[in-house]
Amino acid sequence: MRKVNRAAAAVGVATVALVAGTVGAAGSAVAAPAAGRHLSVHSWTLLNQSGPGPNPGQRFTAQVEARTENGRTGGHAVVQHVFDGEGTVRVEFDVDCLVMDGGAVTVTGPVAAAVVTRADGSAPTTGPAGWHPETGLTFYPADAQGQLRVGWAGADLLHPENPPRGTKCTPVPASAWVIGGRTVVHG
Repeated sequence: MRKVNRAAAAVGVATVALVAGTVGAAGSAVAAPAAGRHLSVHSWTLLNQSGPGPNPGQRFTAQVEARTENGRTGGHAVVQHVFDGEGTVRVEFDVDCLVMDGGAVTVTGPVAAAVVTRADGSAPTTGPAGWHPETGLTFYPADAQGQLRVGWAGADLLHPENPPRGTKCTPVPASAWVIGGRTVVHG
């Protein structure tokens, strides 16, 4: 239960990463789209906060479907961290910004739902009514060692009065390794 409580405090202090898309190689620099252009990201990734290898007893995932077309951005993201025998932390946000800078892809938006569900069946923890802090994910291209990283801003369910951890359209520092899945960018 300790892990679920720590995760609830950070509501997923881990994240997602970039696995090359059709825009080019994972390390290629691509500018944000001009008005009238189209950019989309479709991603499902398995993450690890501790390093590039497997993480027994935990399943940390991020799923993103987002697009920008003619200056309008929309989409949805779900970040979920399952702790075997302890519980699940799940954060969903509506994407209101999708940008690409230097090969990194960032999606940000207000939290739509955040829930901590415990395996013991006790009442779930949710954010207070009207609570929609900004959060985000950044998918980074492979580093010099070929490792993909993701940055996840999270949301503070235990202290919702704290300032949001994310800022609209701002990249999130890398905090997790991608250990499975794929991210595809079209633009």
